[in-house]
Amino acid sequence: MSSEKVRAFPIDRQVFLVREVAARLDSLQGETAASFWRAKAAELLDLVVGSGRDKAAATDEVRRFFLAVQRELLAGVTAQPAPVLSA
Repeated sequence: MSSEKVRAFPIDRQVFLVREVAARLDSLQGETAASFWRAKAAELLDLVVGSGRDKAAATDEVRRFFLAVQRELLAGVTAQPAPVLSA
């Protein structure tokens, strides 16, 4: 099978990676969180480009990964029980 027909599994569908990054971001605040994300995005972009995707397609894939992380973070917030307020 030629390498031209082999496609890497999209990073936004790698559930373990999405959850790992979401958990890390959830534990960080402010500039520390932003710095972590910038470093992770650059690392993922290099990984996707290294797997043979062109830069535009790789950037789109990292953007989809970011959206998957955001959905995971939102799911974690909504899964937590809401406090019961008393009058």
